[in-house]
Amino acid sequence: MNDPHSMSALNANNSVEEQAAYWFARLRADNASKGDQRRFKVWLEESPRHAEAYALQEEVWTAMQDSAVDDDILAMRQTALAMPAAANNNDWLKYGAIAATLLVLVVSMVMLKPFEHWNSSDSNDPVEQLAQAEPQSSPIYKTAIGQRSTVNLPDGSVVELNTDSLIQINFSDERRDLILLRGEVLFDVAKDANRPFVVEADGKLITAIGTSFAVRRADDEIRVTLIEGIVTVDEQGSGDSTPGAVSKKQLRPGEQLVALGDQPFRVNMINTDTVTSWKDGRLIFDNEPLGMIVQEVNRYSTRKLVVGDPTLSDMRVSGIFQVGSVDSFAAALEASFPVANSAQSDEGDIILSWKE
Repeated sequence: MNDPHSMSALNANNSVEEQAAYWFARLRADNASKGDQRRFKVWLEESPRHAEAYALQEEVWTAMQDSAVDDDILAMRQTALAMPAAANNNDWLKYGAIAATLLVLVVSMVMLKPFEHWNSSDSNDPVEQLAQAEPQSSPIYKTAIGQRSTVNLPDGSVVELNTDSLIQINFSDERRDLILLRGEVLFDVAKDANRPFVVEADGKLITAIGTSFAVRRADDEIRVTLIEGIVTVDEQGSGDSTPGAVSKKQLRPGEQLVALGDQPFRVNMINTDTVTSWKDGRLIFDNEPLGMIVQEVNRYSTRKLVVGDPTLSDMRVSGIFQVGSVDSFAAALEASFPVANSAQSDEGDIILSWKE
């Protein structure tokens, strides 16, 4: 199995403050390991600046631990970033820097540690309300729109959450159960023949022992893509004698199962590199209709693309695009296809139309 940290390792492009925020969050995660502690010690001893930046993160956390991680904090960050750089008071410079890195800390904590079970009044999302009602012993991990994260489970398995995803972990001595409540997750499962690894998604049960596979949940459609190993997919609560039960399927590497509502399972061969390209920050499309591509790109941004002319939706597009920037995607379309994107809606969305 690959080193679970290799996909999220910090590099020289990260500021010292961002590295400190990462380590502050990483060491407080429920799944922090001795290996994390060793790597942190090496990082801490590399430079006195590292120790200073980490101490500052601890100072921030002490001051902010009683505050909620909500829009008010993000607004504070924006206010701090808007302050003049040449402020007279050195404290303003100091705490402006803290505010500038606070979002990194908050994002890292969301990605690396189960979020607290907020009161249901804090969220209008019924899926999150359901998750928050679960016992404290069932940790929940989530990503916001545009975020990705890697979580190391106690059994040695690794899960990678794609944009806007929510998953609940229910491990016991007998079983390894997980519930995909929303979004898309890639699983790299540690082998344990005595404890089945079962992912439940909208009533579908995906069972593996030691393997790599992806599950995507969107509305009433579930997609299971097998990278390596073997998995079985079944309907929750069904049996061979259940009238009308969805057939149980066993997948082979390179196959994708599509479950849509109560319809029979469909299994197709698929390019797994394309399906999982999001973990490297890329989206790969091969002769796909623009309407479908726009839906996929919109998953990674709060700012949306809108197809202004319905006939444009059928235009076929191939290419590799970076996730997260609808502006870059629209610019690439305009440069390579007969598409214009100059118009914008009142909400700031980009409207695509035929180039005149």
